[in-house]
Amino acid sequence: MFIITQIEDQIRVLPADLTKAPLDAVTQVIEQRFVDKVIPNLGLVVSIYDVTNIEGGFVYPNDGAAFFTVQFRLVVFRPFIGEIIVGKLKSCSREGLRISLDFFDDILIPEHALQDPSFYDESERLWVWKFDSNDMYMDLQEPIRFRVHSVKFNSPPTPIQLANATGDDKLLGTAAKPFSPMVVVGDINGDGLGCTAWWAG
Repeated sequence: MFIITQIEDQIRVLPADLTKAPLDAVTQVIEQRFVDKVIPNLGLVVSIYDVTNIEGGFVYPNDGAAFFTVQFRLVVFRPFIGEIIVGKLKSCSREGLRISLDFFDDILIPEHALQDPSFYDESERLWVWKFDSNDMYMDLQEPIRFRVHSVKFNSPPTPIQLANATGDDKLLGTAAKPFSPMVVVGDINGDGLGCTAWWAG
């Protein structure tokens, strides 16, 4: 689920922070720039693992800030295909389920990837697995075990794309339809998958 990746980048330290030790100063900048951000085609940065090398500290004319070339390692959330993960059921809709890991909420289980047969209960607004004539409800906040099917990275929409958008796409990037730079798609159609309570003891 997590990987460690090494990155080299030029880090700009503001004049007000030059009184700090170089390691502390560059670590603060790295945290602000990378932690809780998605690196395209890599994953969600969870934390800094360590800083392995710092060079430079050059101050350019008319700037005042110091520039360091820094090599550092990051802990990145990037689940692999086929990995089994347990999260909590955050919401249900006719399109499927949304699952949360607390630090990451963009996990989708589409309708066709639910236990078969399943149906959507309009009155309860919950999905139900029909098992041996029993209605197995998928209740919100319940632990749910899923298998990773794919990890998708999305590019932010350009102003031209937003201007030409139709329907719900016009709301992309707003509270009504937040932009998701990384989406994990999973499935629960298999033995041992789905709500963990189904398979307990």
